[in-house]
Amino acid sequence: LSQSVLQGFTCAAASAVGAERFQELAKAMRKKNVRLGQDQLSCLLKMVTLHGIPKDLDSYPKDLLLFLSPSDYAATGSCNQFFINVGKANVDVLPREAPQRQQLFLEALACLKIPGTQINEENAEILGWLVCDLGWEYIRSSGGRLLKDLSQCGSFLPDQEEAIRDVISSGNTTFGPPAAWSAFTLSELSGLIPVLDHSILQQVPKNALTTWLRNFAWDSPLSREELGAVVGELLPRRHKRAEGCPADKKITEAVLDDDLMPTYYSPEELRVCLRNVSLENHLPQILTYPFSIPQLAVLKDYLDEMYPNGYPESLLSNLDPLLPLITPEEISTWKMSSADMLAAFLKNQPSDSLASAAIKRYVELGNALNATALDAIGTRYVCLLNATELEAIDPPSLKLASLDPSACSQETKNILYEKAKKAFSDQHRLPAYYELILPYLGGAPAADLKALSRDNVNMNVSTFVTLRRDSLMSLTPSEVQGLLGLNLPELAQWQYRTPVREWIQVQKQSELDKLHIGLTGGTQEGYINIITPKFPAPSSAPLGTVAMVFHLLPALLLSFLMVS
Repeated sequence: LSQSVLQGFTCAAASAVGAERFQELAKAMRKKNVRLGQDQLSCLLKMVTLHGIPKDLDSYPKDLLLFLSPSDYAATGSCNQFFINVGKANVDVLPREAPQRQQLFLEALACLKIPGTQINEENAEILGWLVCDLGWEYIRSSGGRLLKDLSQCGSFLPDQEEAIRDVISSGNTTFGPPAAWSAFTLSELSGLIPVLDHSILQQVPKNALTTWLRNFAWDSPLSREELGAVVGELLPRRHKRAEGCPADKKITEAVLDDDLMPTYYSPEELRVCLRNVSLENHLPQILTYPFSIPQLAVLKDYLDEMYPNGYPESLLSNLDPLLPLITPEEISTWKMSSADMLAAFLKNQPSDSLASAAIKRYVELGNALNATALDAIGTRYVCLLNATELEAIDPPSLKLASLDPSACSQETKNILYEKAKKAFSDQHRLPAYYELILPYLGGAPAADLKALSRDNVNMNVSTFVTLRRDSLMSLTPSEVQGLLGLNLPELAQWQYRTPVREWIQVQKQSELDKLHIGLTGGTQEGYINIITPKFPAPSSAPLGTVAMVFHLLPALLLSFLMVS
């Protein structure tokens, strides 16, 4: 099987494969180094461990270990080896706040028998990316021993950042004080540069920063914005007003092709030196350079003069550096005349306010939300669409767009579900239908969910709890069992949380018992499950109406008891 086929496996198709065959499939994924998402890994683990934990876990994808513990690995190897492999797994699978990740961290500390809060180099190597979860107290106590490992983390909590700055400022590390750093030191610690404040960066020799920018910066994990902050440190703090462009600072072809161009000009110098210079053929290139915010403001003024009626399509996809300086009011005047132009602008991942302004302008000009536009809007911006815009979507367009409206309003989910149902109606009887309709199930009516329960779809509980509330509440225990399939046991972990708790309360306990997963709290036979109503504020309804209700209440109760 090809890597793309393995990467696209789904839990819905898993039950059609025998356990032994599935284990072979999982081992093939390890050999081809296939990267899977959290839901895929969760399903893969269920199938692989269907008949117990395998004794050759090292033959399976390392990412599976993220959902296991050292005790599960005991038949394969030591806890040290377990965490060495965990440290090489894909950290992005588990968010920092995920309980499983926090549990792994605690188990790692217990396994390594770390006394106090000091981490040595050997333990840091075993921990791998789990070093990124060490609290500020570990960072302070371990001194500079963790700096190189922490440089690989990408992001930190505020107290971690403060601890890193304190350790570096002390100068008591193998890298020495910042004033003694070289370009090579900056390369070693490049991942920590965004954490450093002005008081630290100003101590670093300017020639070291310049050499690092020229030779190492483009291989670092830093973004253009973060590099721009470093450039800002190289520029003089007090800017003299420039009357004219200095002779040695004329902007030439060579300068425009130099990615260190930002280091040559203060904002004032850049403004005067850009006069009478054409950047038309160089704009996409120079906008990738690490200009500081004041320098970018100069470039934006230049572009506004050059394109008073809005930027051309060729430039829209390169506006990312200028986004903090662009306003929704400006966008409302742009000639957003095609889906390609909208897509080019949204490619920059602007803020919601800017994206909403661009989409509004695009629709105002009479453009259709076709497949190109919807694909550009994507999951990130789909919730910005209003009801009128949503209704205007042509269902077949959804076949070519990748949307997930799970974070949107219920109205948006309902409209998009009906659109998606029409879009994929020709595949309704095919196994692939569930995967196609899955992102839109948050708007599915009860009748459609009941139909899906007969199709062996193995719905994740995380999907189940996000279903439309009225639809979920109308499902019977047997229908829920049909929907969840292999994932049914996980429902027990949700029985005290909404909306599963409320669903349980309206089910007969005898029906819940048939699921054999320990759900309690349902209605007992012979009892009425009374849900206390939320009465509205007193109204001006005639007292006779209220009196009639109380007059009939004894008769209603008597009728119920006789039927029982």
